[in-house]
Amino acid sequence: MSNEISSWVHHPEHGELPAHRLIDCVFALAPNGRILHFHVEQMAIDSTEKECHYRLGDTPPAAEHSRCQIIPPFVNSFPRRLAGGN
Repeated sequence: MSNEISSWVHHPEHGELPAHRLIDCVFALAPNGRILHFHVEQMAIDSTEKECHYRLGDTPPAAEHSRCQIIPPFVNSFPRRLAGGN
């Protein structure tokens, strides 16, 4: 068993997307394979011991994040629950 926390972004267009957080950046894997990039100040965060859910809000990213240079994670670092699997 893995001790990793499952993370998800609740996206208004795409629904629940697998997510990965690096520092203040939250990356989500869209259904078309594109990696979406958000920042924590744009979201409400609900977390438990095993899961973290990010909900997009109306807050824009902070000015210091306008030129964010964080490199997105590899696609294979996202949870494998994309096709209804566990």
